[in-house]
Amino acid sequence: MKAFVHCGGAETLALKGALLLYESRSRAFGVWHEGMLGSGEAPQLGAAQALSAEFVRHLCQGFKVQQGLEILPENTLVWSSEFVVWWSRRTSRRMYFRKNDEVPAGVSGGQFSQPALLWCVSGQELAVRALSMNRRPDADTPLMIAPFWNVDGSTGRVCLGSMRTPDIAGTAALAEWEKAFFESEFTHQTGARRLVQGAKGYFDVWEQVRGGRRSFPSSCLAPANETLSDLIRRCS
Repeated sequence: MKAFVHCGGAETLALKGALLLYESRSRAFGVWHEGMLGSGEAPQLGAAQALSAEFVRHLCQGFKVQQGLEILPENTLVWSSEFVVWWSRRTSRRMYFRKNDEVPAGVSGGQFSQPALLWCVSGQELAVRALSMNRRPDADTPLMIAPFWNVDGSTGRVCLGSMRTPDIAGTAALAEWEKAFFESEFTHQTGARRLVQGAKGYFDVWEQVRGGRRSFPSSCLAPANETLSDLIRRCS
């Protein structure tokens, strides 16, 4: 198959390189191959090079790609095209647990009070931490382990499993990430660190806040041993 590109005029074009994109279900990345002359002056592609932020900026300038301007919601803490951190106040959410021997009968699908939460999206990866206070965190705010199955206690990283990630961009995606998280099935504990403290068992805490009438007890949140600024440096 032959392909032709008409650019207009008589300007000679030379191969600069090729950008190759790879994608799996949960992540995507790109590499750059520099163009070079091979034997007989036939163009060839060099070895793959990791993309840098500076390269992507220059590429966007070359294509005259501009991001639309948006007014950020007040709950947004950090914002860039590939990295965003925001927080949500205490609320009540419905939760779904996959049936197994650990899940008490009748728990899945119930309404439960939730602590204030910190959300972090980097590319297509989601991390969640909890907040002991129901207010906007600052750089030095200590973070707590999010008390959810599917969330690694050490890193806060969410095992996406069958969770459907948002197919929209911009500030509208923030609420969609939260919705997708709570509408997915909580299947198992991820990692070795305990998700809650000061309780007889994991589901003892959720039984206390079942129905949404009682606030999630901050005393049951376990320290994550990092601040907001620590998380930003680690995940960005």
